[in-house]
Amino acid sequence: MGAPRAHNQQQRYPQPLGALRLELAPTFDRAEAGGLWWPYSRDLTREAAHLIDDFPADRGRIDRLVYAPIDWDVVATEVFTNRGRVKVGFLSADRRGGVVLLRLTGNGIVQLRVAWAAPTWRMRPS
Repeated sequence: MGAPRAHNQQQRYPQPLGALRLELAPTFDRAEAGGLWWPYSRDLTREAAHLIDDFPADRGRIDRLVYAPIDWDVVATEVFTNRGRVKVGFLSADRRGGVVLLRLTGNGIVQLRVAWAAPTWRMRPS
């Protein structure tokens, strides 16, 4: 047994630009109704790490992510997070973009629709 391997987050990816912008369905009983995520940029290494690290713990833990490379300027096959490396994969070419699939430990697959700008209903004052 060796010493645990520590990951230095600041050297792996830049800090997030703000709070995680994510709306989740009340339950994940239907994969297509998983939720909506609007990242700050098209840098998957930064945005996926932010999503994985800040995903609500009471909803599950992301252990794999699959996406459409055409949606992102910076693509990757792995993402470094606060808890270590997470493998990511590509959706097949016949799948449409604008979607990220998450595999949650113990909860199966969840589909998030990706929006590149905050929805207008989120911008209205309460």
